[in-house]
Amino acid sequence: MRLAVVGSRILISRVGQVAANAAVVVLIAQRLGPAGQGHYSLTVAVTLLAASLLGGGMGLAAVPALRQGRLRPERLMRAQVTWMTAMLVVLAGAASLAAMTGAAEAWLGRHLGWTPGMARLAALGAFGMLGFEIFSYNLLARGRLVVGSTVNGARAAAHLVLVAALTFTGRLTLGSAVAAFAVAQLGGLVAITIVALRDLRRPAPAPSSPPSSRATAAEPTLPVPVREDDVPEDLDRRPLWLLIAFNLRHGALGQMSAVAYFLLLRLDQGLLEHFRGAAEVGIYSLAVYVGEMLWLLPGALTPVLVHTSAADSSDLRRDRTAARAVRLGVGLTLIAALPLYLLAAPLLGLVGGGQYAASGASLRALLPGIVAFAPGVVLAGDFIGRGRPHWNTQASVLTVILNVGAALLLIPAHGAVGAAWASSLAYACGSVVMLWRFRRATGMSLRGLVLGRHRRQLAS
Repeated sequence: MRLAVVGSRILISRVGQVAANAAVVVLIAQRLGPAGQGHYSLTVAVTLLAASLLGGGMGLAAVPALRQGRLRPERLMRAQVTWMTAMLVVLAGAASLAAMTGAAEAWLGRHLGWTPGMARLAALGAFGMLGFEIFSYNLLARGRLVVGSTVNGARAAAHLVLVAALTFTGRLTLGSAVAAFAVAQLGGLVAITIVALRDLRRPAPAPSSPPSSRATAAEPTLPVPVREDDVPEDLDRRPLWLLIAFNLRHGALGQMSAVAYFLLLRLDQGLLEHFRGAAEVGIYSLAVYVGEMLWLLPGALTPVLVHTSAADSSDLRRDRTAARAVRLGVGLTLIAALPLYLLAAPLLGLVGGGQYAASGASLRALLPGIVAFAPGVVLAGDFIGRGRPHWNTQASVLTVILNVGAALLLIPAHGAVGAAWASSLAYACGSVVMLWRFRRATGMSLRGLVLGRHRRQLAS
């Protein structure tokens, strides 16, 4: 019951976010056409990649230290702000270099549709996303699961308002769309920063104590089992630069999982642009956006497992909760995917005003992989909770390699549909690897995982 209640609260908080994101995609797709939509999708992808690369795991690495009470939140935020300031300088330098270098500006204009100044807008958007992720982990470590999703929903709503205003005034172009995206990301950073600063006044419960009366079902407070040498006792007394170095050293591996996962989701669009052009990316990206919305369902369980899977290994409930979350995530995704498969062509044709009728075939090819990867979406949180984020990285890297190989074979001949089938194949293989990891870690039989009949076994 706890899993369903907490997951449903997070899911509800994300519904508005997904609806707003969908409306933004529709407005941009209809106004800019397939080529403009393709350039916009690629621009967002580049922005996300920059944010993931430069984040450095500064938020992820802080979770154990905050949960164990070995690091004051205000000192952690000072270190994080210092890192973010340095990364802002890096982004500004990269954007200025792109603007000053004629060859780079010409390449960006040819492949991404960028005009002068758009590199700076993308840099600002990347900075906003980078900071938002870092501070979201701070809130997660302190048990504020729903708060981050709520702020994320507000950020998406603000983005929709900006894009809608540009559409209704006839000013929506690729440049103004990217500007609206950047403003929304910076606004989200401001909002999450205010929430994180206010959260500093909220006393965190002792790591080994039960939840306080202020905690709710949506804000569990479970200890994170980390070895004593993982979080030094003197961490809070170290100089600021040593604290930053510690976070980077311990967070880089987990951050690589985010980078690999991003490449898994978006690298095929880059290959598609290379072989077939931006208009084909626009056709494909609309199918991708619609299909990935289904991951909202299993994704609502991910933050829950970051907490529940952090329980002591002797607690059998954590394995059973994770297995139940996998079954629930797959079931919900499958139920949503079946009618979408039947309605794919008319739905996307209607949404895109007839220009995107070909997206339906791509969506149908993607949906088997979307359903197959639902366990991976759930287990990503379980692995982080167990202190094994590198399992996510390993699975994502393998999946990226498979996706690239399949895409190189299928995209030249089959375009967007080939990219979709390549992704589906890669998603399914990645999910198999993560399920295998989970079974080895828990000693759970396949029957127990699928049917919920658990019998504790020794992991091989």
